[in-house]
Amino acid sequence: MGIWCIITTALAVLSTGAVWHWQGKYRERELSEISSMLECILDGRELPERRADQETLLSKITHQLFRLQSMTKGYHARLEQDRDSIKNLITEIAHQMRTPLANIETYLDFLQDEDLSREEQKSYLKAVMLSEKKIHFLAESFIKMSRLEHRIIQIHPLDTDLLLTLSEAVSQAEEKARRRGLRICTRFPEKLFHPHDADWLGEAVFNLLDNAVKYSPPGSGGEILPDAQQSERESTLPGTGQMEGTEILPDAERDERENTLPDAGQMEGTEILLGAEQNEMFVRIWVSDHGTGIEEGDEARVFQRFYRGSNAGKTEGFGLGLYLTREIVLLHGGFVKLKRQEDGTCVEIYLGYCSHPLGASVTVSSPF
Repeated sequence: MGIWCIITTALAVLSTGAVWHWQGKYRERELSEISSMLECILDGRELPERRADQETLLSKITHQLFRLQSMTKGYHARLEQDRDSIKNLITEIAHQMRTPLANIETYLDFLQDEDLSREEQKSYLKAVMLSEKKIHFLAESFIKMSRLEHRIIQIHPLDTDLLLTLSEAVSQAEEKARRRGLRICTRFPEKLFHPHDADWLGEAVFNLLDNAVKYSPPGSGGEILPDAQQSERESTLPGTGQMEGTEILPDAERDERENTLPDAGQMEGTEILLGAEQNEMFVRIWVSDHGTGIEEGDEARVFQRFYRGSNAGKTEGFGLGLYLTREIVLLHGGFVKLKRQEDGTCVEIYLGYCSHPLGASVTVSSPF
């Protein structure tokens, strides 16, 4: 009996030792596989295919390492994309700056001629100043563009009167419109409150109005004429003292007429229409004009940086206005789209009600 106990104990000890030895070898093999996978990730190589559907520690770690590699690849792809973006931006800056800088150099050389007449000197100085303004505009646009693209800009949405923001944008654009014989008309509801950053959204709307003015044919009127139906409310809005051609409609009449907006066919050729409306889903802002329009298929491309349609011709501009507008609206959680019309275009801004906390600084990554 004692011998059998000794034998049994010895066998148990040997079995336990064998199990421990096997487990040690198994753990060592698992750690070796994990080490190999980590080396693959560090070297930038693809992880070898392994079954990760078993409920074991190695399977869980393998699954986590595959996720880690996927995240690392995405990170490197974004870095590469950022490098390409910076490289393209530098190329575009150099290309856009080349012409005005060359003009300044040329006219400064001309101005060194002591035999120039007074009129020639004025003409060359005017050309230098014009080129300097272009460079200044480009520099400011590049700074805004870079800050928007890299989400450095933060918006501060406040639930303020959107009509005040739109009215301020009109007041900034109306002088240029008047010089071209155009009038800016507006169609607003009696009141419209929506969370937004007045400075940035105002700039987005101004860009749309400025584009409409630039690409609309000059009108016959040298001044923006008053509208007989302009309401008392409009005359009290900041910056609207010169906003003739505006009408604010009663609710019933507005509901009936808004179903037909925007309709450039009912607008005179010298008019640019800025409208706004809201429903349960979103706020819509639009700018409709009788300009040169765009070619079919260009509706999305016009929002690309530096893109100018084939109809742009020699019209001033660098192809940045619509791009900046889209980026600003994206930061507000909205989107922009452009519609071709028989005579001109209509650009619409949509702002949803899934708004950000009032007064909070917000950055939103672009889905594009």
